[in-house]
Amino acid sequence: MADQIPAPNTHVVQDAHVLSDKDVRQFLRKYFFLSNSPPPNEEFLDLFTDDGVWIFADRRAQGRQEIQALRTSMWKDIPHRDHSPAKIFSHGNHDDDTELMILGTTSWEYHEKEAKSTQGDWAAHCKLHKEEDGTIK
Repeated sequence: MADQIPAPNTHVVQDAHVLSDKDVRQFLRKYFFLSNSPPPNEEFLDLFTDDGVWIFADRRAQGRQEIQALRTSMWKDIPHRDHSPAKIFSHGNHDDDTELMILGTTSWEYHEKEAKSTQGDWAAHCKLHKEEDGTIK
């Protein structure tokens, strides 16, 4: 899978110089690559701890099963989406990039007779966890 993750200039993680941890930058590239892929997608779920929380607008999912159900419902009417992070800010100190604020844009299409595309801005607050083996979730 790692060789399928886009290079930094494909799904741009701009302002990545703000993030000192190259593993966090790689995690974010993988997250956005997989986020733009429809479910089922075990690799996306593997990005979360067993009790991980994923919030989308007013919808909250906790744990792999709920996250998968939420993702499936989000893709029901949308065959294509593309999230592009524009700016990433660390909430931690200079040595801790595990709490982030991300601003970006997204475009998506709806399943309809006439393909309807739209786009918009988004923001995300991420709390990452480093496992004992160094894996980021």
